[in-house]
Amino acid sequence: MLAVAGLSAYAVPPVPMSPDNAEVAEEWSNPAVRAGEGERATVEVLEAPAAVSAHDPFHVKLRVTNRTDEALDGLAVLARRAAPVASLGEQRVAAVAGVGEYGVVGGRKDVDTRLLPGESTELEMDLGLDLAAVGTYPVALQLLDDASATLDTDRFHVAVRGVRDNVRAGGMTALYPISAPVDIVPGETGEAPENPPLVLASETLAGELAPDGRLSRLVDEYLDAAAASQVGYATCVALDPALVDTVDRMAGGYTVDDERPTVVEEPKRLRDSWGGARDTHGEPGAGADDAKVWLDKVRRIAATGCTVALPWANADLGAVARTGDPWLMREAVERGPFVLERVLGTAGTLNTVVPGTGYVEAGTAPALGWADHLRSTIMDEGMQGAWERAHAADEDTPEGAGTSESALDRAELADLAGAAAPAPTHPVQVLAAGEPHSFGWLAPGVMQVGYQDSLATILAATGQAPETTGTSNTDLRFDYSEDSKAARDVSAAAAVRLAAQSAWAPADAPETEAEPEPEPAPVFVAPPATWDADTAAVVLGAVADLLASGASRAVSLGDYLRAPADVQPAEPADVVDPAAYTDAEILQVTQQAAFINDLTALMVPDPAIALTRYGFTLPLRRDLLTALTVGTRRARLRYDDNVSATSARLAGSRAALNELRSAVTLIPPGNVYTRTSASSPLLIVARNGLPLPVETRIGYSGPQGARLNVPGMLKVPARGSVTVQMTADLPETGRGSQLQLYLTSASGQPISQPVEIAVRTSGVTAGGWLVAGAAVLAALAVLALVRGRRGPPREQRQEATQQRERRRT
Repeated sequence: MLAVAGLSAYAVPPVPMSPDNAEVAEEWSNPAVRAGEGERATVEVLEAPAAVSAHDPFHVKLRVTNRTDEALDGLAVLARRAAPVASLGEQRVAAVAGVGEYGVVGGRKDVDTRLLPGESTELEMDLGLDLAAVGTYPVALQLLDDASATLDTDRFHVAVRGVRDNVRAGGMTALYPISAPVDIVPGETGEAPENPPLVLASETLAGELAPDGRLSRLVDEYLDAAAASQVGYATCVALDPALVDTVDRMAGGYTVDDERPTVVEEPKRLRDSWGGARDTHGEPGAGADDAKVWLDKVRRIAATGCTVALPWANADLGAVARTGDPWLMREAVERGPFVLERVLGTAGTLNTVVPGTGYVEAGTAPALGWADHLRSTIMDEGMQGAWERAHAADEDTPEGAGTSESALDRAELADLAGAAAPAPTHPVQVLAAGEPHSFGWLAPGVMQVGYQDSLATILAATGQAPETTGTSNTDLRFDYSEDSKAARDVSAAAAVRLAAQSAWAPADAPETEAEPEPEPAPVFVAPPATWDADTAAVVLGAVADLLASGASRAVSLGDYLRAPADVQPAEPADVVDPAAYTDAEILQVTQQAAFINDLTALMVPDPAIALTRYGFTLPLRRDLLTALTVGTRRARLRYDDNVSATSARLAGSRAALNELRSAVTLIPPGNVYTRTSASSPLLIVARNGLPLPVETRIGYSGPQGARLNVPGMLKVPARGSVTVQMTADLPETGRGSQLQLYLTSASGQPISQPVEIAVRTSGVTAGGWLVAGAAVLAALAVLALVRGRRGPPREQRQEATQQRERRRT
């Protein structure tokens, strides 16, 4: 029964740890394997044939390098060979076997040059392997010092072409992945009706699209090989929709800069606009023409052959599911084919998922139901329509006091079940390493289709940065870069040929009453998405040679995915994946995804504005998927760099979200608000710097017994503001009351940063007026009494004196 991979038995570290860290080192490589090799000097294969015919000579070009601080002389290279291997498992064992298990063949090649510290020399030699029979042979080149002690080995497997007598060729199909990192500067937001200006952090992608770049060569290699009809029929190009979408935008022009212009329009004083402004326009990109050429070639592939969409940005689907965010998962697995259809003219193979990790993490399967492309409405209404239906206005929105902690600050991991999809109406098929060509139900409507994990492991160990697969046997893991790139590429081609031989069946099976032997499973070739053009040429060359010689029979991807009538539930199995995303990284993505959802729900559609709220925040979700890419994270040599890239992208994304957070805010008249009475209103301004209107409520927190009588839902116009009037019932204290006010979404989720105000009420309350009035009356009475005791006023005495004088006269 098919095995479903999970991480239940392997405890992923809480934070990323370098492969050299003792706590995780043994998950990357078995310390007992090939210990001590390459410490003093190394031997590397530079050129070697990918396959030979029987009795052909085997000529190689080598490089020997001194790794010590002292000169080395008397070095020699000895060729060794072991018996042919019968399976891919044996091929992996031979790569870690003791050098004594290889017999000596051919002659000894002395290194005539005395090597100074750090110096290298190149030499050529005929190995004299004398390979007579069809098969796959382990070869080891042993570097010896002047005392015949082993300094290093470079190991590979060489295949002898041919088809044995009385056998029938088995089936073969192959994926041909095309993916690359997309370094869009984080913080992009949507515009309408056109895309926003594309800002890339570097010209790295342009270099890969150049005529001699990796992406350009990958496409050229495939077009040349697929000219043979059998190769075109047996292969399917797996395209990263994030790459295709970005190259399409590059073709229309782009900018290279380390930051992007702000999307939030802040009020600016006149004096602030006088000079000193930073030029944020960057430099025009130089890859637009190469982008157009590359897209035209990919359109030719899509028009004549098989294509299938990888997850967006080749994201780690287990990590995406662990965020519990359905919209992030939908963007990862649902949108891809429709982007290919828009740009290339065809959606390719539908309802098919190709996880970059090669396995389905426990609990992830229900979320993969979003890849039911036959049910999707993206082509009709985009994801916006689905968002609007799922987030219809809720009349029971909570009001009143609460917490001012936004999604960006909550330190809680999400529930996996939050990302689950409704059961697909049409089965979704997920390709993953396990038993070759086996089928099993992972969840209702989600079926896993297996391919050989040993072959995938050997293919992943190719290129400049060999990768460690989570499904591989930990005892056989080692630092694959100890063998040269050329040696590992040759071994990959030999593994494809060995897998093809394992699929041979007897040509004339004897007829017996017993049940006939089942047909061998067809071979499925699944290279890593980040492979280089040289490795692709070697592996695809092996596929083409096998099909042309009749050693394999072409099988389309559709035929490989065709399930039998009776499919049983899958059984879980464990994997050890040292490159799995950690809880610390998942928490950051979870926080940002939740805040993006809150921000999207805060905005409201406006018929006068072409931009939709989901379209505005869509690029922000894509930032998170890019941060969770599989990329070369599984490569021991690149793990630390990938962790740093993830951290930098999440930091840039969070900075952009904080900027958007500050765009919707409250502006109080001051830090201290003094009111004349308890019934006096408080005034505050709600400002919106976003390009769409927002509907929001005012939330608050304060001391025990404090109640803020806030208005209901506020609608703040796009890039505008409104003045809000409220009253407050506050406990009577001499020092006033401290309040925190913030804006929330309709569901009560805090959005803006809280603002603090101190509310004080003047001492002249109603009771105070009565006391003051009584005091005034008492003062007047006292004054009258005093005046009565002193006699009449001076003016009256003067008038009486004048009257007496007149009478006397």
